[in-house]
Amino acid sequence: MESPSAAHSTSDTGTVARIALLLRLAAEQRDAFSLKDIATSAALPVPTVYRLLDLMAREGLIAHEGGRRGYRIGTELYRIGSLVKANTPLSKVIHAILVEAVSEIDETCHFAQFLPSQLAIMFDASVESSHPLGFRWHMHKPLSLVWGASGRTVLAYLPEEKMDQALAEESKWSSPKEPPKREDLKQALSTIRELGYGFTRGERVPEAVSVLAPVFDENNSIYGALGFVIPEPRFDMARLEPLAAVAKKYAQQLSSALGAPRSSPASSNPR
Repeated sequence: MESPSAAHSTSDTGTVARIALLLRLAAEQRDAFSLKDIATSAALPVPTVYRLLDLMAREGLIAHEGGRRGYRIGTELYRIGSLVKANTPLSKVIHAILVEAVSEIDETCHFAQFLPSQLAIMFDASVESSHPLGFRWHMHKPLSLVWGASGRTVLAYLPEEKMDQALAEESKWSSPKEPPKREDLKQALSTIRELGYGFTRGERVPEAVSVLAPVFDENNSIYGALGFVIPEPRFDMARLEPLAAVAKKYAQQLSSALGAPRSSPASSNPR
């Protein structure tokens, strides 16, 4: 039989989890929200949500808006969020997520950031695995979106005219390869959206296998790509799905940290 103290601990944990859920849902709202709407989104009884929102309102985390059944973000929650953002540089958040990804699958993990003004990506951060054999990228160097999973995973979530622009401007990258045919590239980008990740072999660098997933910002716009680039000799197709699953998991974590809507699937079509 469960002891009273154990039961109390379980109850406390449930309350904390529910409050955390309500805070996440509230933070994702663009405007004021109703008790009924937030209860429906949380899949919790209205009386339970009302009680928890009332507790949070007392602490300034939530505030009433337009009557007792309308709510908005409270000033204290806004203050806490501002402090976290000011005191924790995004680079540290990205590094911590890459460390977790490497610890799970022991392959070097990279984050490639989208550069809208140049219609390019650059490798902005990486954490190495324990393997002595790997690839060393030139960090912060703009790279084409047309080649490699790092570029194509970003290009897949841009409007189609950006794909045409990238193809038209491919010559500026001095690539020894001919640009892919438009229809071939279009189909490859469609596959990335369908799967939720990009996968290429030897496209940007010979004998490099790339598996990256998209990262989105608070507007659900493409922000970059996160995943793995490993040597061909260490890869076989049986590893593709595990690598993709880890890439998608941590790309979603970074997207969440950037404020991307959790309900937006990575495979959604932007066109």
